Amino acid sequence: MPRSGVSRPLGDVLEVLIDRMNIRARLEEAKVIDTWQQLVGPEVCAVMDGAWVRGRKLFVTITSAARRQEMHLDRSRWRDRLNEQLGAVRIEEIVFR
Repeated sequence: MPRSGVSRPLGDVLEVLIDRMNIRARLEEAKVIDTWQQLVGPEVCAVMDGAWVRGRKLFVTITSAARRQEMHLDRSRWRDRLNEQLGAVRIEEIVFR
């Protein structure tokens, strides 16, 4: 960024930097996963082996077959709660593996 002698708010500078570095999508994915972990709590996180976002799908690996089946049956409610926490519809489907 060229210096213009004009001070700018740090938030504005960071937005420009994020766009130039082309990392906005990764930051959004990290926000989804962090929000997911806060939403499900430590009990589910203890049996999670990983989570990632591809497009508008959240993939979650659960090591407990019983917990995975329970989460799968209630996946639309989890999706709705996650999108509510995010403040926008970012995830259309949750896939448990």
